[in-house]
This record gives sequence, structure tokens and C-alpha cells, in this order.
Amino acid sequence: MKVKIRESGSISILDLQGKLVLGEPVATLEETVKRLVADGHTRLIVNLKDVDYVDSAGIGELVATKKRAVEKKGDVKLLMPSQTVYKVLSMLSLHLIYEIFQDEAKAVRAFPT
Repeated sequence: MKVKIRESGSISILDLQGKLVLGEPVATLEETVKRLVADGHTRLIVNLKDVDYVDSAGIGELVATKKRAVEKKGDVKLLMPSQTVYKVLSMLSLHLIYEIFQDEAKAVRAFPT
């Protein structure tokens, strides 16, 4: 799992690439988010465009990511999940908890100013 961080104003965009699964991939996302939140970056977009598989540990970390941000008065939005990943999110009703976007600009604008 690779995580690349970009900024769009006060919003941090995490571009994930690979499988979001138990072990190093989940730990990488966890450490990245903890560091960002500790540094005051609590408005996050998680770009799932290049994530082709997510397991229960990956889902758990996505939930933990949102929890960390919300506890610090921020939020997390999901961007471009593949059809396979969206199915998993939908089966677990997480599409009701996260705002999910197919367009990055719309995701950025969805954060309050």
C-alpha cells in the first residue's frame, strides 16, 4: 500500500494505491492519518481510485480514520472507490456514513468553509 498526500487548501487528500488489507497496508494508513490529525489536518479526502481490494481490517481503518478526524472537529470524505470497494462499503451500510464522490473538486467543495 502506498499513500501519497496532497493538499487542496486546508484539505489533505490521501491517494491510496494497492490493497487495503490487514498488516502493513492498514498500519501505513493508520500512521499517516494519526500524524496528519496530530498536526491539525482533520479535513481529509481518502482517494480510493487505485485500491482494488479492501478487507475487514481495511474497512475498520477507514472507520477509525473518520472517527479520528471527527473527534478533532474534522471529517473524512471518500473519493472514487472502485465498483468492488463500493460494493463492500454498501453492504456494510458505510455509504450512509461517508459522503462518497466521483469528482475530486466536488469532494473538496463539500467541506464547509
